[in-house]
Amino acid sequence: MNRTDLALESVSASKHTDSGLHHGQGGTLKKSRVNGMALTEIDLEQNNPLNKPAGSYATLTCALRDEKNEIEALFKVLKGFIPEDGRILVAGLGNANITPDSLGVRAAARTLATAHLSESREFKELEMREVYVVETGVLAQTGMESGEQLKFITAGIKPDMAVVIDSLACSETERLGRTIQVTDTGIAPGSGVGNSRREVSKKSLGIPVVAVGVPTVIDLSAIAPHIAKSRNPYEAMVVPRDIDVVINHFAKIISKSLNRILIPSLSDEEIEKLRF
Repeated sequence: MNRTDLALESVSASKHTDSGLHHGQGGTLKKSRVNGMALTEIDLEQNNPLNKPAGSYATLTCALRDEKNEIEALFKVLKGFIPEDGRILVAGLGNANITPDSLGVRAAARTLATAHLSESREFKELEMREVYVVETGVLAQTGMESGEQLKFITAGIKPDMAVVIDSLACSETERLGRTIQVTDTGIAPGSGVGNSRREVSKKSLGIPVVAVGVPTVIDLSAIAPHIAKSRNPYEAMVVPRDIDVVINHFAKIISKSLNRILIPSLSDEEIEKLRF
């Protein structure tokens, strides 16, 4: 099986699909539609047949580049993972200098931080919540793993939940740049470019962690196994031809959905004005 960060692909490739999750053994799988898009919800138990962390995984298929409906659909999905109150830390993971790994950075840049306004009259009148936003960079830039940075940050500001955004890898071409996965199991930073680091999870940070990601890379062996046969299967990776468009599109979808949940009292236009 080619490497993938998507629980849905792990289910598809698993020998246990028919006798396992579909019959409630090791977890459950539910398919539905939201705003015209396919939604697959997977809940995995401990010691599940996929050998993935136990928890909830929601996978939204976005194949039409329908910005309005994708924002609405992701908003509805995220509402099931993020509580209506509490202090939230939003972390954009990845490398801004490598386009397929820049999703987290670009999405975080569009997410409005409000914690510094908490003493203002407007903050109280609008019933805003404290939102912190950070971009962690990568080990080669900072000398610190993202997980280490976030551990120090959460110890200092004590948020109630962290939302981390990062690029992922997939094994099926139809999901490349067309899928959003949301999970409460956390994430291994850098997984999207084959450079996994220490996980960012409830276990490592001590608070609930929701991870939002989009597959932006796929192993060459998944597309052209005859070419990759003589090479390390993880040595070469493929990205969509319009990768910059893909990254900007999903950075906007994710950030606008998050802003709607975290700061519901402000319109998109008001948030755009406050971001600068």
